[in-house]
Amino acid sequence: SYIGTHDVSVVEMDCVEGKQEDQKAILTLHFVSLHMQLYYIMDEHTSMCVIETLDLIEDAIGSVLFHELFELILTDNGHEFWNFVEMERSISGGKRTKIFFCEPNRSDQKGACENNHKLFRCIVPKGTSIDTYDQSDMIIATNHVNSYCRKSLFGRSPYELAMESIPGDFFTYLGIEIIPP
Repeated sequence: SYIGTHDVSVVEMDCVEGKQEDQKAILTLHFVSLHMQLYYIMDEHTSMCVIETLDLIEDAIGSVLFHELFELILTDNGHEFWNFVEMERSISGGKRTKIFFCEPNRSDQKGACENNHKLFRCIVPKGTSIDTYDQSDMIIATNHVNSYCRKSLFGRSPYELAMESIPGDFFTYLGIEIIPP
């Protein structure tokens, strides 16, 4: 209801896992209006690693831009998202974002994120270990998925859409670049 009554930028957050015995997990952040998704490798599937990743992004792009782009984060009730108070806290003090949760058993409430995982699974198939991947691999995956032109975007890519509305420094600081078809 908050999203319905407030004009906010929504980012859907989730984790992708590899094999059951894997230590690592991948944090995904999907900008709904832009169809753009970021991938971050985490050493463990824990709320501390989610907080560290959000801190890393905020440190890279700055607190003001982080607050502007990640105004509201919608996620599920996974154990890695339980420490929402620390996820909302900025590295510079104050609040960096608002965390909201889907209703139980309603992952469809962040369906754009889930749907975009299908593209990621073309790169890293389900059941494949992710313990061998590092962040440079995730940047390559991010760049490929966001450079992929889509019918739903009238033949454009999420990267092209994002370049029209997000300051260029964002892409530079995070290593995001378009990959030609």
